[in-house]
Amino acid sequence: MTPTPPARSRLMHGLLKRLDYLFVLRPTLFYPVWTVSLAGLWSAERAAAGQPWYALHWPRQGFALEGAIAIGLLTLVMGACFLLNQITDVESDRLNNKLYLVASGAVSLRAAWSETALLLAAGLGGLLWLSRPLALVALLAFLVTGWAYSCAPLYGKDRPWAGIFINLGGSGLIYIFGWLMAAPASGRMFLSGLPYIAGIGAVYLLTTIPDRPGDAAAHKITLAVHWGEERIYGAALAAGTLGVLAALPVREGVALTATLLTWLFFYTAWRRRSVDSALRANKFATLILSFLICWRLPVYLLLLVLVFYFSKWYYRMRFQVHYPSLLT
Repeated sequence: MTPTPPARSRLMHGLLKRLDYLFVLRPTLFYPVWTVSLAGLWSAERAAAGQPWYALHWPRQGFALEGAIAIGLLTLVMGACFLLNQITDVESDRLNNKLYLVASGAVSLRAAWSETALLLAAGLGGLLWLSRPLALVALLAFLVTGWAYSCAPLYGKDRPWAGIFINLGGSGLIYIFGWLMAAPASGRMFLSGLPYIAGIGAVYLLTTIPDRPGDAAAHKITLAVHWGEERIYGAALAAGTLGVLAALPVREGVALTATLLTWLFFYTAWRRRSVDSALRANKFATLILSFLICWRLPVYLLLLVLVFYFSKWYYRMRFQVHYPSLLT
């Protein structure tokens, strides 16, 4: 990373340095968290309202403030997960030349540990006050996607099969979190979540491809290192196909539409077998489902746009790079 030019005003430099502690979380990573939890909420409310399978509108008139608070608190918990992953991935992130603030030294390890603890305590504490079932699901999500994925003794991210099952479990818990905001747990909850979990599995598989050189150099045995890129493209396409098939018996318009559209990107990645096509599939898989959620919840589109362009401004001003981008 290129440091902030000394000619920049002290005021601006000080502001950007303080924003490091926000952007160390990489806010665009929250898109899947918000989208999947809202998909769970949507599914629960649609089922409770008895809407037909093809319905693409929200069952209720608005998104309750309590729901926004719950997802906001979940965001803090997942932010702790993302930070924990960066803390334990410093070596491979440097080898992969990733734009991560912990690996670059912009945020110290000590500060990252402190922020992780603060986010986790605030998120779980708030959820305990709001809803014990939601707090329990959020705690399980942290234990799965944070501790089990990144820390001893499991180090799931460095074990081929553990990595994918942990990601599937974490995404399932986020979907359940959204569902429990509107309805009690049920068999339908698990069935309705399968298409989304399969799609996330496909996305996770493709994320291992760009990191393969650095992971291999750091002696991390991810699925891409273990299997090779060819098999990963095929496995991602198979997972995307499973998502489409799982959406058929659920008879839910959002899940079926999202899995069909994202399948085209997984298929393209499989045909082209390039890092660019894998990155494109990952980005658009999340965006497609997000825009379907925005169909009836326009304020969510506003949030997505604000986070995207605020992030672009920060990275351009702080490091003179164009990130994030819809291009690969």
